[in-house]
Amino acid sequence: MSSYKSPRYKSIGAIVRNEKQRLWKTSPGLGLQSLWTQAVGADISGHTEVRSFREGVMTVSCDTGGWACELGLAAAELAARMNAMNPPEAVTEIRFVHRARGSGNSRK
Repeated sequence: MSSYKSPRYKSIGAIVRNEKQRLWKTSPGLGLQSLWTQAVGADISGHTEVRSFREGVMTVSCDTGGWACELGLAAAELAARMNAMNPPEAVTEIRFVHRARGSGNSRK
């Protein structure tokens, strides 16, 4: 008798899910920024940029301190909006920071 085992293949769906989750964690600018724009709309998205996502905490930089303060007051609601869109990993907290002028991170 042969002890041959057939190779174990992953389904295409499993590969896509794994890759989506990997990108979500390592490349916030790819899928996460798009999801953020859908959750908050073009106006708010135009003044913000997702900087990082780690262990459920998303950090978003804002054009001005006023935007950071205002959005900080709505952080729980915005996290709920993000989670309603079924991201690969739950957003447990959103932190808003003011992007320093001249930092080279302008999205305009």
